[in-house]
Amino acid sequence: MTQLILNIEDTTILPSLKKILGAISGVSIAKSQPRRKKSEMELALVDKAEGRVVKCKDKQDLFNQLGL
Repeated sequence: MTQLILNIEDTTILPSLKKILGAISGVSIAKSQPRRKKSEMELALVDKAEGRVVKCKDKQDLFNQLGL
């Protein structure tokens, strides 16, 4: 079975699109899988990969960089 994923920006056309696709023989509409929320660890790893980290020598250096 071949699958086709559509990204629809205008959600107002979804009912008519589902009706049209449902009328085609051999086409079925599957429910989308809900996306799992990323854990704090996964978010931290994304921050690291994208360079959103600060390197400090010690706690005083951290406070200075934070402006405290």
